[in-house]
Amino acid sequence: MSETSASPADELPLRGVRVVALEQSVAGPLCSRILADLGADVVKVESPAGDFARRWDSHVRGSSSYFTWLSRRKRSLRLNLRDAADREILERLLRSADVLVTNMSAAAAERLGLTEPGLRQRFPRLIACHITGYGTRGRYRDRKAYDMLLQAETGLLDLTGDEAGPARIGVSICDIGTGLYAAGLVLAALIERARTGRGRFIDLSMFQAMTEFAGPNLTAFANSGVRYERRRLRHHNIVPYGVYACADRHLVIAVEHDEEWGRFCREVIERPDLLVPRFATNELRVAYRDEVDGEVERTLRSRERAHWVQRLERAGLAYACINAIDEVWEHPVAVDLDLHRQVTLPDGSGALVMGSPAETAFRAPDRPRLPALDEHREEVLGELTETEREGCP
Repeated sequence: MSETSASPADELPLRGVRVVALEQSVAGPLCSRILADLGADVVKVESPAGDFARRWDSHVRGSSSYFTWLSRRKRSLRLNLRDAADREILERLLRSADVLVTNMSAAAAERLGLTEPGLRQRFPRLIACHITGYGTRGRYRDRKAYDMLLQAETGLLDLTGDEAGPARIGVSICDIGTGLYAAGLVLAALIERARTGRGRFIDLSMFQAMTEFAGPNLTAFANSGVRYERRRLRHHNIVPYGVYACADRHLVIAVEHDEEWGRFCREVIERPDLLVPRFATNELRVAYRDEVDGEVERTLRSRERAHWVQRLERAGLAYACINAIDEVWEHPVAVDLDLHRQVTLPDGSGALVMGSPAETAFRAPDRPRLPALDEHREEVLGELTETEREGCP
């Protein structure tokens, strides 16, 4: 995206919306960064030591890759919430805020009065999104919840791996999925408030957000007792669909419709002998998956990947190459859609990130900054004083 094509910040959809982000790690920060990308003023409230994600690595010119990814367009204010004066600053901030995003524990929120009853009484128009591992009530509410732990508890680890055992999904899918869900719920609550004038408390557990990812599996089990087998390289309920070996490299193929199965056999692998009644429908191919997958892979192993890619393209069938992370950064789609972005680090140097869908959809201005710890104290406190002097809520 060129600078001339970017929208001014005052034209973004969340212009004028203030978000107080009492956050650390990934889920909360991703939610608030999406809101910042959409034009919200996000005040990131950090502990005296700062968000610990600032120190997870030093891969971005000495800064953390996680913090660089999650913190652009935010302002930083350091508060010690064990201190009465700093707790009062937080209260003042919340009086000026439209949204509170927090992923602190349920117990910590109770100590600070950031529960649904307390917030509703003090700030009736505030939209509060409280992200926890297992919800703010129930037997698991005080249990620690990190990404891989939630992968385990919600069945994602059990669904991922092979006969040797489960495998971790290679990204922080529980943190990221929950952060995305949180942003959507906050936006819905802002629309609701415009209609009703009332705020909302959103009690979002990572556990529930991740049951969306396992939704078909849970639905099949709840209604018919079906437990899909773990399949490391293949889809559990569509055949052929998965990773297959060619003569040189691997290829992902997805044949989702019975008509596509016919085209795949005739035009791609030239195996019309597989067009037999017992393989005619997807449900039958699942029943005979070992035979179908075995014949498909045996044929694919006879030629290099480029040969099969050409045939799949010509037949209009779905496939994908397995890219390493460097290939993703240089991917034709990343180049064609102009997804590479520059950000400014706290020390003034530049770094590269992938642009977010929110930035692209609403053409957010380029070159956002990342905040140094407590960089915006005077600015934020000055704004609060000015607002209070004018008698605004």
